[in-house]
Amino acid sequence: MNSVVNTLVSEQLLPFWVLLLVVFTERYLPWPDKYHPVSFMKALTVGMQAKVLSNDLNSSRQQKLSGSLACIVLLFPFYVILALFTYLSEYPIFFEALMLLIALRFQDMPKQTAKVTAALSKQQKMLARHAVSQIVIRKTEKMSPMGIVKANIESLLLRFSYQYCSVIFWYLLTGGVGALLYRFVYEMSLSWNIKLERFKYFGQPVRYLSNVLQWFPSKLASLSIVLAVNISLGTKALFQKVSYQCDHLFVLNLCGSSLGIELGGPAYYGSQKIRTTKCGGKRQIILADNSRTLAAINRATWVWLTVYFLGCAWSFSLAQ
Repeated sequence: MNSVVNTLVSEQLLPFWVLLLVVFTERYLPWPDKYHPVSFMKALTVGMQAKVLSNDLNSSRQQKLSGSLACIVLLFPFYVILALFTYLSEYPIFFEALMLLIALRFQDMPKQTAKVTAALSKQQKMLARHAVSQIVIRKTEKMSPMGIVKANIESLLLRFSYQYCSVIFWYLLTGGVGALLYRFVYEMSLSWNIKLERFKYFGQPVRYLSNVLQWFPSKLASLSIVLAVNISLGTKALFQKVSYQCDHLFVLNLCGSSLGIELGGPAYYGSQKIRTTKCGGKRQIILADNSRTLAAINRATWVWLTVYFLGCAWSFSLAQ
């Protein structure tokens, strides 16, 4: 019995228990948006863009340079403060866990999905459009019920990949500082989204950095959905050309194929219509797919936790 207890509280397994505690705390701890540090990050990116991006920057080169400098100015002092704080703290593991908790902010997505589902089940399309507009940047005013559900599911899958799994990946690789820095980069890429004409060039540097940081963890996130839902259908999507056009389509094609639903298609960003390649399964989306997607994400989270636990246990066995 003592050997089992010693194994569970060993140095190799301690990071797993920290991660497990943070995952459950993030899911169930009520933390209003206006008091959350991620909201402060968003405010900083909006304020920086308002100061730096002016009408005088006419050329694409000037805008890209401006976007690069804005990213550096925000990230460098942020990194220095976090690194010093962690280095000087008496209990660094506590602050590592706190930084992960801040960076892992995801609970708004299931809440908005529940609002969308409830509104559509009562035929309240205007309310559903407003709810989905909180988690997407595309225009929602004229969306059909099927379009609302599709936009919601795509946002759920992409944010699970980029906003949740990628944060965990960088935490495991670089600790709390790396996870929080990545989340800041991700928030910048959302605020300066290049799909909006205004940020077409200004947002390119941070979008490129974000794509680099998300490339590998997005693959792991998609595979975790495949393992959690339907391995056979998801594996077939790995051999389709559409999966390798971009990271965005890799996630949507593998996850959509596993769930058996069609994703992608045209969407309006501002006044511009952007056509995304249709991918995933063959069946058209229905309202019940909102709940199926949330269930798939919950199971995929357990896939991540299980794999990490096994890795920690293997590390412990090697240390003996």
